[in-house]
Order: sequence, then structure tokens, then C-alpha cells
Amino acid sequence: MVTKITYHIMPWEIDYALMSFTQFKKSKYYLDSTDKVKIDTFLNLSSYIIDWDKSKLPKEFFIQKYKDLQNLLCDYEHTPFIYDGNECWGILDKQRMAYDKEVDYYIELCPDMYFQETLIASLIEAAKSTNNKYFVITPQLYKMWDHTWDVLVDDQYLFIPYDQWDKADLFDIRWNLKLQQPEMSLIPISVSKWANWFDLYNKAFYEEMIPVHDDWHGYGPGDTYGMIVSEYAKSKGVDFQQYVLEGQTIFEYPIGPLKQRNFTSAYKDLIVTRDIPNQRQLFEAKFSEYVNKGIQMLIDKKII
Repeated sequence: MVTKITYHIMPWEIDYALMSFTQFKKSKYYLDSTDKVKIDTFLNLSSYIIDWDKSKLPKEFFIQKYKDLQNLLCDYEHTPFIYDGNECWGILDKQRMAYDKEVDYYIELCPDMYFQETLIASLIEAAKSTNNKYFVITPQLYKMWDHTWDVLVDDQYLFIPYDQWDKADLFDIRWNLKLQQPEMSLIPISVSKWANWFDLYNKAFYEEMIPVHDDWHGYGPGDTYGMIVSEYAKSKGVDFQQYVLEGQTIFEYPIGPLKQRNFTSAYKDLIVTRDIPNQRQLFEAKFSEYVNKGIQMLIDKKII
């Protein structure tokens, strides 16, 4: 099986890349020798977003650091990409570039997420046992800010009040996983819920059911779009299922000791971002149109 991990980095996230790439290096030792893992990384230096002339750190600093960090990915087929243009470019464009005829599974990962070095291998093994035509597999989370996330929350954290979700220390969560070494189980859930934080998608789902549309650029809640479209398809009898991988819990680094001044703070103090339209708001303004277009696409493809 071939799995591709996609990883988008803004300049101020470069130190999170060090954390993730280190975990990727550790993860290699847990992979089955028959499994091939590709990693596509994307450094976004868009001048549409950042005013480099006014910034105190030059883009060359981030380019060199990004190149240095790539040495940690020597065990993988790594494809680096630096966007250095002046267009609105981002995660949606990254997904469009990632499509690969050789790949069986895709994993999207946010730079600021902690994950165990066993997670990639565990996700791939779980995917091999999944027979649905379209599926998503998501690790568990710590308690989140409202009940809609509870379906993904690790049982030992369900008692945490919603308004205390960001009071945790990520390293306590990590220690609990190391200490308990919980057994892993793949559990189907009745609703679609993910956030592109560290999710595995099978090829048919990623490329056929929720592809990035040609007029999408930059950033937008493609995860929300995917959840709505997949729920609609499932209601029409399409063989789609989301699973939670119990025994693997991920969470953001910027809680606990990194909450106030995390790894992005020093860079953001020295980088000047432009006053540009809010990309999420632009996407959401056309959200109903996009969903209708997505459903029509499923009809045209005879998926539903």
C-alpha cells in the first residue's frame, strides 16, 4: 500500500515542522516494510499574505531552515515545494497538487499537532482492515469546546468541562499514552466529524467524493464541506463510513507551557502580514453554492 502525507507550513510554523519531522523520523521504524509512505511538504511564502519588504526576517531565512529540516525525512520519498508567488495560495491548493495515481491513502496533518510515532503505522494498518468504498479514519482527541467533538474524544477526558478544554498540558496527554499503552480499536461513528488535523482518507474519498474544486484557492473550511457532502451521500445509500482509532490521541502543542508564547510567536513578531480579505469568510459566503455543486458532482459521477 502507498500512503501520502501532506504538510503545509506557513513561515511562522517552521519550528513545528522540526517537531513533526522528528516524529516522522521516529515513525519510520514502526512501518511495515511493504508499506510505502510519501511525504509532500509545502512552504508557503506567498507575498499576497506576507509583506516581505516590511518584515524583519527575510524569506531566505525560512527557505534555508526548511531545506535543513528536510534531512529528517530521508527515510521517505519526500517531495518539497516552496510557493514564492504573489497569489492567494494555501491548503486548498496543496490538496489539489497532492493527487497521485500511485497512492491508496492520504493523510493530512496540521503542523502544530502532537502525534505518537506509532500513529502513522497504526492508521495504515487500520485502513487495510476497512472495506468501505469511501472512508475516513481519525485519531482521538482531548476534550474540545463543545459536544459536537465528543464522538472523537478519548474516554478518559470526557469528564473535562467544555470551558476547560484548553487548560490541559499536552505533555500530560503524551505521558498518559506512554504510561497506559492503550489497546487500539477501530470504531465506526454515526456522524462525520474531523478537522484535517491528522486524518486518513482513502483514495476514492479524497479524490472522487470531496476533491478540491478548480475555483478554490488559499484557505477555506474544506473539512466542513467534506463532512456535509459525505453525510448527504451516506443518507443516499453510498458506502461511506468514518472511524475513530481508539488508543491513539493527538492534540495541539500550543496548550500547557506553550499556550501564551508558542513556537509561532517570535516569528509573527518579526513578520508583517498584509491586510487581505478573510479567506474563511469568502469561502463561507459561497458555502451553499459549493455544497450544491459538490452534490451535483456526485450525481454526475454516478456516486449517488
